[in-house]
Amino acid sequence: MTAFGAPLAPMELTPQKPGPGEALVRVTRAGLCHSDLHIHDGYFDFGDVKQPVAINMPAILGHEIEGEVAELGAGVTTTKVGERVAVYPWLGCNACDTCRAGDQQLCIALPRRALGVAQWGGMAEYVHVPFADALIPIGDLAPGLGALAMCSGLTAYSALKKIGAPPKDQPILLLGMGGVGLQAMALAKNVLPNPIIAADIDATKREAALKYGAVAAIEPTADAWADSLARHGPAAAAIDFVGAPATFGFGTAALRRGGRYIIVGLFGGKAALPLASLPLRPISIVGSYVGRLEEARELIALLRKGAAPAPPMHERPLDQANSAIADLRAGKVLGRVLLTP
Repeated sequence: MTAFGAPLAPMELTPQKPGPGEALVRVTRAGLCHSDLHIHDGYFDFGDVKQPVAINMPAILGHEIEGEVAELGAGVTTTKVGERVAVYPWLGCNACDTCRAGDQQLCIALPRRALGVAQWGGMAEYVHVPFADALIPIGDLAPGLGALAMCSGLTAYSALKKIGAPPKDQPILLLGMGGVGLQAMALAKNVLPNPIIAADIDATKREAALKYGAVAAIEPTADAWADSLARHGPAAAAIDFVGAPATFGFGTAALRRGGRYIIVGLFGGKAALPLASLPLRPISIVGSYVGRLEEARELIALLRKGAAPAPPMHERPLDQANSAIADLRAGKVLGRVLLTP
């Protein structure tokens, strides 16, 4: 990427030689994520303002990365050259209190280190990884699944874990059955015993949610929810994989008293909420940003045990990145696109 909004262009760049504790990975697949669209736009929609993306050009997008270890720096013993790995991209400084607590994805130290966001990512033949402990061996995992696990899978898994342990007969509402929402549907049975209700405006995506185990898949309308409410009761928790004013209004209204609303999606906009409703209902509103390295390792372990079927995956050559971005913007992608160098 040479400019925000401009088509991606092929470039010959020299990858950085791995120093002590670092690694160089030959990329085999790089997932295309909605976050890539926001970064490509150059901003996130905060409603009243557009929050600009701070990134150096030229930039290499792609934070869902899978590949083979090509080269290791001195002192690395956790992996070996040639090993298949998923690359945890949400790197912090690895030294501050936040990172030491295991929340690298929340690190605010400069310079930023997240791959495909602040540093060169996976839409390339090679990616330099500043901390080799971010490499997670994937063994014979289905090609592409390790890449998707590092963002869509991890985001879904971490959000599901934030629900806690409500009574198992109370339903959980999942809003938005795109790539991340379907990952959550596939993983939910390994995290929660509760029945899952899916909501999406697209009938094809609702049908996919039913195949992944939803007890109901509805349009996000008041009438559809009234019918679901009569059958299953109010939601103990909702996860919003869209993050738009409409889904916020629908999802918060669906919660029972004391319910938890978890926002994952970055569609953007602004929503109003009567402040007195928070203590009177009282509901919790929680933001969830990707997930911890520890959770990424847990997720890969689950996937290697066959805990969830692979989501729909569509491989395209890296030189088709621009058309893939256009299709994702237009809502023409069911599941995830994987770019192959």
